[in-house]
Amino acid sequence: MRVFVTGAIGFVGQWLEKELSRQGHKVVGTPGPDVLDIADRSGLVRWLDNLGGPPDAVVHLAGMAFAPDGADDPAEAFRVNVGGTVALFEALREIGIQVPVLVSGSSDVYGTPRPEDLPLCEDAPFAPDSSYALSKVAQEGVAAEAAARHGFPVVVTRSFNHTGPGQRPVFVVPAMAQRVMAVKRGQATTIPAGNIDVRRDLTDVRDVVVAYRLLIEASVRGLLEDRFTVVNVASGEVVTVRSVIEQLSVLAGVVPVIEIDPALVRADDPVEIRGDAALIRRIVGWQPVIPFDQTLRDVLATL
Repeated sequence: MRVFVTGAIGFVGQWLEKELSRQGHKVVGTPGPDVLDIADRSGLVRWLDNLGGPPDAVVHLAGMAFAPDGADDPAEAFRVNVGGTVALFEALREIGIQVPVLVSGSSDVYGTPRPEDLPLCEDAPFAPDSSYALSKVAQEGVAAEAAARHGFPVVVTRSFNHTGPGQRPVFVVPAMAQRVMAVKRGQATTIPAGNIDVRRDLTDVRDVVVAYRLLIEASVRGLLEDRFTVVNVASGEVVTVRSVIEQLSVLAGVVPVIEIDPALVRADDPVEIRGDAALIRRIVGWQPVIPFDQTLRDVLATL
């Protein structure tokens, strides 16, 4: 299978390329944003036209991935997340390529869940509470239109939090890992943190890309029931930030002294976010297999 991947040089994209290649698939990734702007339809057309033939599938990862970046620049969030998805489907249509497309979405579309709504299923209502989340809702709308009006087989993944080696330290696990290692190296005596008792559904990125591979393989083989499929990619389990710090500290051989930094405390942080992964288990048999302590060990090994 020949797979075109946008955002291939990003955190998830690099792991997806490894996973697809390991399974015998040929990966063709878009160049970085300094070479090809994902929202540039004409640029995408030129790129697609010079690849020596059509793909069997497309995985669309390119876009803004860190929600606070969306708060800092809402216009950019919409330009790349929504405009980039429009540009991709329009470029594929112009070239005459109509193959399965997986669009990497976000669980942020669910907003702040009520305890009684957990775990969040795919039929939970949209409740976006940030510019980033709203851009991901709109992105789903673009994908739905591409399926309904133009016949693309589309899978949208509502991916819950995921982490692993190589993730930017703006995300919680690598951020905490850096702070723990600073203590280990004698560069700090405390581990500053914010909302340490919130509970989050966290999956290893290496498990997440297996889910993406299985979904796109199933779509290519015509095994999905609907032309437009929305599916959670979640572990169904939660961990607290406190437990992340404690486990990292044990692995690093330090005794954690956690210091609550008021600047890092978010008053509107949901107490718990947890996804229901029953649908993805049913349609492709996926479930996470990498133990969380192994994820943390591997993150620490990169620092």
